[in-house]
Amino acid sequence: MINININTPEANLELEALLDYLKHSRGCDLTGYKRSSLMRRLQYRMRCININSYQSYQQYLHSEPDELPALLNEFLIKVTSFFRDHHAWDYLATEIIPKIITSKQTDEPIRVWSAGCATGQEIYSCLILLAEALGIESCLKRVKCFATDADQAAIRQAQQGIYTATQIIGIPPALQEKYFQDTNEGYVFHSKLRRRIIFCCHDLTWDAPMSKIDLLICRNVLIYFNLKAQQSILVRFHFALEKTGFLFMGKAEAIITRRQLFPPVSFKQHVYAKGLNLEIEDYFSLITRGKSRLFKD
Repeated sequence: MINININTPEANLELEALLDYLKHSRGCDLTGYKRSSLMRRLQYRMRCININSYQSYQQYLHSEPDELPALLNEFLIKVTSFFRDHHAWDYLATEIIPKIITSKQTDEPIRVWSAGCATGQEIYSCLILLAEALGIESCLKRVKCFATDADQAAIRQAQQGIYTATQIIGIPPALQEKYFQDTNEGYVFHSKLRRRIIFCCHDLTWDAPMSKIDLLICRNVLIYFNLKAQQSILVRFHFALEKTGFLFMGKAEAIITRRQLFPPVSFKQHVYAKGLNLEIEDYFSLITRGKSRLFKD
């Protein structure tokens, strides 16, 4: 195996130069990722092509246009499934979705954002729960979903809504029959409900958030970012949510359990409410500075 020496001042300078090149010349900002994760994935790609220095890898990126997509694929984690951690989804179905529905007028829209949606299983899981609670016809009239990810390939796959028999195992048989069509290509999600979802590429650390969101799903995504990036994303999430909105996170995340922005609704199921009211100037200040008393324990 090729040896990559990363414990020298020269290597650290080369790494910073590489990150600067990716950010300013290739439009790819990886600086928000945890440094250990970042280095591990960079080094994996370098070993794949027998390169032993960050400087050489930067030169390779410059000359080989297919390498950048391969590198990004190492960073864009696509681990997901339908109703993953089913107890949390049961809680969402029995406690949170009814609260959202009762907080609205009967004709008022319900807006959902799946941030870091990967290949779409979680936004479709949520849409199933909403359709079960509201009825399909009412769901079609009232619910609007946004599903975003930084991975264009994952977004394209999510848009298709086609899954294998193995991928839909986590869905109860009655819901499989109701919401999926068995075709030669695979199991296709309900076509009319699928059209209630807007899929798009989106960088959580850079792009503007969605707005007027009642339920924001972002599960096991923030764990890959450093503290400053996490704080910036959480401020964006706070801006995105309605006053009565909820944030649904993954079981690997405990970043906001003592934060004033998001008081917990359920520690166990990782569901949070929107906390402090902020003015638009406060949002801008928090995002640009990346730190505040709000993020102190």
